[in-house]
Amino acid sequence: MALKPRYKRRIIWSVVAIVATAIVALVIIPPMITLDSMRGKIEQAIETQTGITAQINGNVHFSLLGRATIVAHNVVIPNGHIDAVMFSVPLTHIFNLADAPLSNRIIVGGAELEISSLDAPDFAHAVDIYDSNVKFHGKNYEIQRARFTDGKLNGTVRTRDHKYDVEFENDEFIIRNYNNNLEITGQLFSDGTARGHLDIETANVNEWFEFRTPRIDREIKLSMDFSWDGGYGFEFTNIESDNFSGSIKLSPDGNRDIHLRATDLDYDFSFLMNPSRLYARTTFDLDLYGKLKIGGRTFQHLRLDAIGTHDLIQISTIIADNIAITGGTIDANGAHDILINMPVDGVQTMCLFSGTPDKWTCNKFAYGNIGGSVAVDQDSFNAFMSADENMPDADKLIRAARRLGTRGALNFRFKNIAGTFDIDGDRVNSSYTFAQNKNLRWAMPTFKYLPDFMLDAAGDFTWNGAIMKFTPYNKKWNITVAKNQFYLSGKSFKELLPDVNLQSVNDFEYTISGTFNDRNISNLELQIAGHTFTGTASGRNITLRTDALNIDAFANQYYIDNYDELEFLGPSPLTVPFTLPVNISLSADTVIYNGTEYKNFVYALKPNTQILSITDRARGNLLATISRTDNRYDISAQLNRFVIDGYLLSGRMPINIRDSVITADINMKTHGIIAHDIFYNLAGDIDMIVDGGYLVGLGFDNFYASANQITSFNAEYALADALTSGETKIKNMHIIGKYDNGGFITSRPLTLQMRHVDAYGEFDVDNGNMTVMLNMVLRGTSPTPAPVRLTIAPDGTRNYSLTDIMTNFDSGFMRSFVKTHSQF
Repeated sequence: MALKPRYKRRIIWSVVAIVATAIVALVIIPPMITLDSMRGKIEQAIETQTGITAQINGNVHFSLLGRATIVAHNVVIPNGHIDAVMFSVPLTHIFNLADAPLSNRIIVGGAELEISSLDAPDFAHAVDIYDSNVKFHGKNYEIQRARFTDGKLNGTVRTRDHKYDVEFENDEFIIRNYNNNLEITGQLFSDGTARGHLDIETANVNEWFEFRTPRIDREIKLSMDFSWDGGYGFEFTNIESDNFSGSIKLSPDGNRDIHLRATDLDYDFSFLMNPSRLYARTTFDLDLYGKLKIGGRTFQHLRLDAIGTHDLIQISTIIADNIAITGGTIDANGAHDILINMPVDGVQTMCLFSGTPDKWTCNKFAYGNIGGSVAVDQDSFNAFMSADENMPDADKLIRAARRLGTRGALNFRFKNIAGTFDIDGDRVNSSYTFAQNKNLRWAMPTFKYLPDFMLDAAGDFTWNGAIMKFTPYNKKWNITVAKNQFYLSGKSFKELLPDVNLQSVNDFEYTISGTFNDRNISNLELQIAGHTFTGTASGRNITLRTDALNIDAFANQYYIDNYDELEFLGPSPLTVPFTLPVNISLSADTVIYNGTEYKNFVYALKPNTQILSITDRARGNLLATISRTDNRYDISAQLNRFVIDGYLLSGRMPINIRDSVITADINMKTHGIIAHDIFYNLAGDIDMIVDGGYLVGLGFDNFYASANQITSFNAEYALADALTSGETKIKNMHIIGKYDNGGFITSRPLTLQMRHVDAYGEFDVDNGNMTVMLNMVLRGTSPTPAPVRLTIAPDGTRNYSLTDIMTNFDSGFMRSFVKTHSQF
């Protein structure tokens, strides 16, 4: 027969109560005696009085004591089966069971039932249930004991992990677990739905609410209202805990809405970065304050507005303190295209983030007006940034990059510079492709080989691989550096030494190249004025050599021509080297001065000493030294058979020496700053021997060469000519004297030996004017020649007397003398 509507609600909570567990009859009936033949009538009685269709597949036993106690085994009902049902009927109805009234108490044991909804119980009989299992929405509940009576339910229900005491009366229920202060109160409605309130205090909230993530390992006290649709739909509202509140809605279709607020929460939310199926079809609305940890960082405020789909979270908005995150997704593999905005060092920063906390990228990155990308893998990173503006402070960028990891590459391209910072711990290696408005001190802080004005000059850099080229804005020079090699070229050599007065030297284009290491330069090469110098540099010490040094090429003719004026405007060329900021050792196989070549030239410059030497087998030796003490100078020179081409003295002198060989010891002192003072104050001793050469201004060689034409009548004229002009070859001349301010005076009688003439005397030079006094013996003019005293005035005027020599002049003796004295 069909189930009446009023019985439908009974199927939920008390379907197990439709039959009673058989109890041992008070009057033992032999088991071979059964009521199996009456199964149909018993099934009809159950259906008539309970509305439940039951099929008894097992034996039916009974006992007789006042009433007939019937135990039916293996009873099948529409939603399960029961091991045994026990109930009683009056003895008078034992043979009319179809109409027999059932006892008020039915006992059910060993039931295995499955129900889909809960209804308030409405039985006319008391039903006791023992050791039964009910499956509800895929979960098993063990009924240890339960009694349904007069619309009430009292019992103990157990799940795999917990035991509950259940009370039910008039559609209202109370569920308790005293171990965790759990109390659920509510009302079950006729449509199978329920509403109520839940309180719990537990240290294992994951187990109670059956979720694994996030893991909560702390004592939690919760209070909330709930609403249940009778199936898979729940809504928890007015959730309150010690430090958070909110609501959670679990829809029957699997969608979930989580709304939580917190004021002082201490929890690690890093699990949000590793979503699982827990988040599928979940909408998050979190607004939390406290100590909130995510990926190793702690925030005071976390605002999350996101939707979970299958294995991922679709982010609407996340705010973590001053970090704003919008869009993108998070799945088991990490984040994808999440837009993050946050301040870094006071600069608003944006990142289109993808990845995990250990391995992530910013496919789009902005730091203020700087854009780029970032990739991080564990402790390594690779970043690129660019902007249409000048580069900010490099140290600031490097500090920011070190926040990404301890090692990596920061590639950058700004309006004024582009390149890479390779960072490894505290070490930073810089490389560039171009740089504008920068200087060498910035690009090569350890490159100390150039003057400060070059290191500080602003200009543009370009790079081609490892080759760097720098050109200052004045375009007067440029430098190329490749690893530890450099090539410097410029238009003005003088500008290399801006603090050195080089007016006496010509200016030239130049190139300098070499290999540098620390403060040393090897393979140094200087090309200037057609010269190539090679050598090394170590600190302030420079060593150079060349095949041939042409001093004439360096001498500034304008300075020479205008010396009378310029000597008051700058230092002496002799003292200028002392102002150089380096020590120099210079050598040349050949040195050219005044058009004359000398071999084996060596020059050394030390802080207070200059040394110059020439060692030439053909042209003699020279050693000159200049020593400085403040602005005082000692000058010495030693010449050994040093060949002088041309005139030794100024062409204004009445007599001169040319093309001679000189051996001399010269010692001078001077003081001053400008060139005029150095020359004006120059004074000292000269001891000089002249070998060979010609004495210009006296013509004795021509006089003796004309001996055959000289007679007593023309001898006086011939002598006068010899004393006023001509040249005489010098055999030896020795001069000792003192030099002072361009003047000279003999301190000992000079001696002079010529082919046929011997002389001694003195001379002095004062203000460029020479006066000479000689006593000469013209051998061969007579057997006992008389001396001739000659005085030569500065204007060349000769003062002499021929009286004594002409008194006994013998022309014949002279001709004979010349013939017999042909040797020099």
